[in-house]
Amino acid sequence: MNNLDIANNLFLERKFSQAIEEYTKILKNDSQNLTALNNMGYALTKLKKFDLALECYEKSLEIKGDDHIVLVNKISLFRKIGKVDDALKLCNQILEKHPDELIVLYHKLRLLKKLNRVEESNEICKKILSIYPSNIEVQNEFIK
Repeated sequence: MNNLDIANNLFLERKFSQAIEEYTKILKNDSQNLTALNNMGYALTKLKKFDLALECYEKSLEIKGDDHIVLVNKISLFRKIGKVDDALKLCNQILEKHPDELIVLYHKLRLLKKLNRVEESNEICKKILSIYPSNIEVQNEFIK
């Protein structure tokens, strides 16, 4: 089992601090390892070390600016720390290129609801339901 597998298994076991130690070892040898950077950011988020998590995501995006997983994780982080406008901006950037990206649409829906932008959130509900019509959760999101 390689170091990345060890780190990922620790993460899955919810041993986030130990996983971060392993990701750090990996990054000492390969500072460009996108998987280790992203996963370390996610583990840091789980420990509520949001600034450090954001640093990992930023480093990842310096290497590969369009890494979809990292961008989605960054949206999620922004939502957790209350940077609603930053999260919404990132959602819009992704949706310009990938308008049917469900996870980003879900994030945008939650952000718009938080901002009480009812008409826009209903439009996102319609969009999601056009892709995934049997989604009960989104069906219940409509504000009438």
